[in-house]
Formats: sequence, structure tokens, C-alpha cells
Amino acid sequence: MTEKETPQYYLECLRQDLAKAVGRRIDTYTDFNYLYLELKKVLKEAPSVSTLKRLWAYVPTSSERSRTTLNALVRFLGFETWKQYIDHVDHQNQMESGFFGVMNVVTSSLAVGDRLEITWKPDRIAEVEYNGDNYFTVVRSENSKLKEGSRFSALLFTMGLPLVCSDVTVDGENLGTYIAGIKSGLSSIRIIKE
Repeated sequence: MTEKETPQYYLECLRQDLAKAVGRRIDTYTDFNYLYLELKKVLKEAPSVSTLKRLWAYVPTSSERSRTTLNALVRFLGFETWKQYIDHVDHQNQMESGFFGVMNVVTSSLAVGDRLEITWKPDRIAEVEYNGDNYFTVVRSENSKLKEGSRFSALLFTMGLPLVCSDVTVDGENLGTYIAGIKSGLSSIRIIKE
């Protein structure tokens, strides 16, 4: 299975599950080294720090993710194979086949200053500006708890799936994690061109 055959949603789930398993966010050089050392404790052949950085899109890459790498990472989480992990995610989320033909925006594909407009039920709208390092600032908000000026981190925006906003900060206070569209997911994602 190559990267092109690996839906971004499953990769995002894997990243989140690995971060949860080691008890910390993975977004700095030190975090990648820590994750590697934790993997080495359990796995005979752990993926390298550079491979982990590519998986997180911390560094640009055109290389494909190998089945060997994905299998190793899910073994750390207690699964035998990547396929078994995907089946687990599907079952856990009660997803339907064919669901991943929808639009998604991967944060690593954005440039600083890019803006997205996202909507979710019943009538929520937020326009967010990318600040770099996976962080966004809310520049416009309608009927949402994500108020103008709020800052949050997100790796992936996917139609039909909830948006997990971590490290939400409002007026200098860290409020933790906010999930937009927890039941129905995002209704729309629009890249705003200036």
C-alpha cells in the first residue's frame, strides 16, 4: 500500500493514536526523537526519526509510505497489521465504504496566510487563517464557540468528519481541545483566494 492508496484520514488517526500512546503531542524535533525512543522499547526495528517526520508531514517528501512502516507503527499500538488497524478505525467510527472520495485539506499543504472557510451543522461558520506550524487563527466566526481571535492546531480538514482543534487558546488561556461537527462532521471546506 502506497501513500496514494492510504487515505489521509487513516494516517491522521494513526498520528493521533501514536501521540496518545506516548502521552504527548508530536510536533517538534525533540518530540520525534522521544517517539522514536518509545518505539524502540517495543519494536525490534522502529521507523527512523526522519521517517516519522515524513509521516507527520513535518518535512516535505515525495516518497511513499511503505506497508512495512505502517505495519511497524500499528504493532506498537497493539495491532498485527495496517489492515487490522484500518478495520479497527472503521469499526470504531462505523464508517461506510467509499467515504474517502470527499474533499480534504492537509495542513502541511497550506502556506502561511492561506485562509479556509469551514461550516458545520446546524449553522456554524468559521474563517481561519493558517499561521504555520499547524496553527490557525479564527478571523471570522458565526454561531460558533470558536470565536474571532481564537488560535488552534489542526492537521487535517475533511468533509463529513469532525474537525479536531487541539491546543485551543482564547485571550491567552488554553482551553484544550474543541471538536467542530462532532456528529455530522464538516459540511463544507472552501479555500479562500484573495
